[in-house]
Amino acid sequence: MTISQMQRKLETLKATWGLGAARVWRLLRRYRISLGILVATLQRSVSRRSAAKYRRTGDAPEKILVIRLDALGDLIMTTPVFRELKKRYPNASITAVVQERTRDLLEANPYVDRILNPPTVHGSRLLLGVRREFSVARFYWKHLRKEYFDIALNPRLGPDYYGADLLMKLVDAPISVRYEDDSHRGPARGIDRFAFRSATNLPRPGPQHEVLTNLAGVEYLAGCRSTSRPEIFLTSEDRAYAKNVVARISSRFTIICLGFGAQESRRKWPLERWAEVIRLLAADRAIFVVVICSGAERASGELLQSMLTVESRLVSGARIREAAACVEASDLFIGPDSGPAHIAAAVGCWVLTVSPHPLNGAPDYPSSPVQWAPYSGQARVIQPATAIPPCREGCDAVEPHCILQISPEQVALTCESMLRTIRQTTANA
Repeated sequence: MTISQMQRKLETLKATWGLGAARVWRLLRRYRISLGILVATLQRSVSRRSAAKYRRTGDAPEKILVIRLDALGDLIMTTPVFRELKKRYPNASITAVVQERTRDLLEANPYVDRILNPPTVHGSRLLLGVRREFSVARFYWKHLRKEYFDIALNPRLGPDYYGADLLMKLVDAPISVRYEDDSHRGPARGIDRFAFRSATNLPRPGPQHEVLTNLAGVEYLAGCRSTSRPEIFLTSEDRAYAKNVVARISSRFTIICLGFGAQESRRKWPLERWAEVIRLLAADRAIFVVVICSGAERASGELLQSMLTVESRLVSGARIREAAACVEASDLFIGPDSGPAHIAAAVGCWVLTVSPHPLNGAPDYPSSPVQWAPYSGQARVIQPATAIPPCREGCDAVEPHCILQISPEQVALTCESMLRTIRQTTANA
């Protein structure tokens, strides 16, 4: 064999190994979560006998675990679950597992006895899913491995991006309630069904609000429909913080809280349009604006402040309950469909959101207000009439797209209508 033939053979071998490695990597990415759950299932099968001595009998559960590891708005819409569980099982201890950045929301909640959170995964998006699941597994091993729960509830509907199903399988409560994950295909679906064969897998409901979807697990346990609404419990210290923010503002001012941020870029409305809305509103009344944002959005908040033609104050990086108290002290909240909008609904503030989901879009689309609008009779949503191609059933763009059809004049007109209603309601109270 000549040297050139050996070189060609080596290159062919490298290419073959490269293709094989890429194929293995794709398979691992596709079945990573399923393989993790399968390992957890096998581990629980081995340890079930040793755990049997901790199992209790009887109708009254003593310990309940609620897992909600996703975003702030999702957790707010889960708060009715804690009230209803405590109403149904008043003597039970309720543990909530949430993200570290959202635990502040529940620290004053009287229906939650303990709050736990896995370590936050920082850094790049490289192997983000793997690192999240490893964080969940390490958290279980450190905090929950020796505990027994009578009931475990995971109210999330849709694909599991945060390892909640993995944690539920590791906890392995005798009564486990979750939604069936219909995003799995092929072997992954088989593994999911095998792992959760003894759990209660609720069927996917038709298009309905996320609050009702979350409460379905409690309704299954309690046997009756629940009616609670999202709520945030504020302390005197939280309200003192808000009082300091709006201190020395004359009663003749209308306080508008503006939360411009959103987790997905397609839900964001340009800053200059928010500034134009405030300019239009200020033409007929005295306006004071409280701009709220996260610490990471501070630069954008300062830029928005510089565009405003009225007096304003920036609340950046405050704790969730402190920001909620600022919203509570406002007359009207405006912003995109995001966590702060759900905060506004939970504290009883009038709220107007700007949504990228078209009016003629599918009601079960991920960004549909049918499912995700602020859950309040004092909430209004402005949507584009139709999607801009190539979007069809909903806005699929990465950057702001369909939402750009909404004009500042539309938003200002709706704000005017809401402010008149607020004034009439206050006068009649």
